[in-house]
Amino acid sequence: MNSPDIIIVGAGITGCAAAFELSKSNLKIEVIEKYKPASMASGWTLAGVRQSGRHSAEIPLAKYSVQEWPNLVEILGSDTGYTQMGNLRLARNDEEVIIIKNLVRNQKKAGLDIKYLSENKDIQEIAPALSKKIIAASFCSTDGHAEPIKTVQAYKSAAERNGVIFSSNEEVLEVNVKSNRVRSVRTSKRNVETQTCILANGIHCNALLKNLGMRIPLDVPIVTVIQTEKTAEILKPVIGVANANLAMRQELNGCFRITSGAQKWNGKLEEKDRMPYAATSLEKIHFTIERAIEVIPNLSQCSIKSFWGGLLDLTPDALPVIDQIKEYEGLIVASGFSGHGFGIAPAIGGILADLTMKAPARLPIDPFSLYRFKKNNNLKEEENEPTLHG
Repeated sequence: MNSPDIIIVGAGITGCAAAFELSKSNLKIEVIEKYKPASMASGWTLAGVRQSGRHSAEIPLAKYSVQEWPNLVEILGSDTGYTQMGNLRLARNDEEVIIIKNLVRNQKKAGLDIKYLSENKDIQEIAPALSKKIIAASFCSTDGHAEPIKTVQAYKSAAERNGVIFSSNEEVLEVNVKSNRVRSVRTSKRNVETQTCILANGIHCNALLKNLGMRIPLDVPIVTVIQTEKTAEILKPVIGVANANLAMRQELNGCFRITSGAQKWNGKLEEKDRMPYAATSLEKIHFTIERAIEVIPNLSQCSIKSFWGGLLDLTPDALPVIDQIKEYEGLIVASGFSGHGFGIAPAIGGILADLTMKAPARLPIDPFSLYRFKKNNNLKEEENEPTLHG
């Protein structure tokens, strides 16, 4: 392959979706991944596909994406495991009822079709396995979930059929600029000339921005993820809770995927079998299991298949950075998704293609500017709404 016109750093769902959208052009595209596709956030994720529980700035992207998800199997030519069975966000006490009521009010103002359920019987009608102690919930019937590895692979395979090159086990170490524009990238194996570089590498984005004198303000907490062995189907919607310390879904194969809220992490990203590994703790695992059983008592009978830690690229306002870097022509950043980028990937892939082709973004992206932090113009959290992920 001759030098690529575009290099995408990172083969998670953002990088792979962007690669597929750009593959419709006549440009040469290469995706360079330190490990293998979906090896970090896109593989660790709960994989919710939701509009509910998002900041109003993200809702246009979420609505666009929810229209696209049912068509991806045909568009990409591979199954994503997508199912649209809704999202229930639960209130377990009076304080959480206030949060849910405010969430529903704000989301309706933003144009989302979402219901407030004030009776346990109405909640159990949607998810009979839930505890009778749940006192209220929000329900968005057009939300859903997908299988993360399948989805990333579907995007990758479709992009490859259109000529995109994927290079795994190769780390991009530096973006080289000259006369205020991108000229090449230096990897662990070579130097590659290019005109455009898209940084879609999550928590590692700042390592490449640093030598350019730039930085995204990121915190990196951990989410504990527990996967059970297969069990009979007892849950269809994705479950979240008002204070964001628990989420879960039942995968199509019958396993439950259960996640904690964002938890403080002072660890170091390690490698096992040449794959990234973020260690969680027994204390965090125990806490997450307890919260899950409180919500679905029958989970107490399930066996644990696996557990892991997933790292979040959390910005101060929990909104992503999707921007063309003004100081360097040809440098585009898509990072800081704060644990809820998976579901909006169809929108993000299209927007990144628009920015790369110097076309107007198909959806509003001003709230996601890198420069909002310099102006101390972080978007405020919606009233009484915690940071949600998944």
